[in-house]
Amino acid sequence: MKYIVIGLGYFGSKLASNLTAMGHEVIGIDNQSERLDEMKQTVTTVMKMDATNINAIKSLPLNDVDAVIVAIGEDVGSSILTASILKNLKVKRIIGRAINQVHQNILNQIGVEEVVLPLEDSAGHVASMLQLKNTLRLTELNDDFAVAEIVVPPKYARHTLDTINISDRFNLKTVAVKVAPKERRLMSIFRRNYKVEMSPDIFSPLGEKDILVLAGKIYDIMRFTED
Repeated sequence: MKYIVIGLGYFGSKLASNLTAMGHEVIGIDNQSERLDEMKQTVTTVMKMDATNINAIKSLPLNDVDAVIVAIGEDVGSSILTASILKNLKVKRIIGRAINQVHQNILNQIGVEEVVLPLEDSAGHVASMLQLKNTLRLTELNDDFAVAEIVVPPKYARHTLDTINISDRFNLKTVAVKVAPKERRLMSIFRRNYKVEMSPDIFSPLGEKDILVLAGKIYDIMRFTED
């Protein structure tokens, strides 16, 4: 998989290095030469760039990557402007990094729905999460097993748990279903305003923004996300 990480401070550099170590192709972007020199050996490609310049951003392979992560931290203005440019260029998946609740809310308001708060979420966790399609959170129990929060894949929206038959087809346990609120609200990557159903109705159709909480082998979780 391919990723662009914009902002190579502490969080961004750790994320870019972890993704590269996992075998993914990563382009690391920063406007400070010193940071780029430090990352040359641990990230696939590094580039010096002002990410608030739309023409510079347009030069990146935005359509060929699985996600762009705006990891800019302390410079909130640059973070918001960069995210806004990416939204206007219709990048398919943008993950923002916020330093506080106000920053997060602004990113949500401009249309960035996936926002990471590093106080809650480590770079290692985000790197693991990005490996699986539609996965918002991955908690690895050991090298083989994990619990994953996965947005209902488009092909399963409006289908029921009974017809999808996750247990038999993928050998996964459905721990819960997070039901999306009907009206649009500000949300973080963890969707805390969703209704959690621990014993979901297997005959109730799933919404396209609902989240499945699945437990099982990481290999089987990957099979489900790639099905």
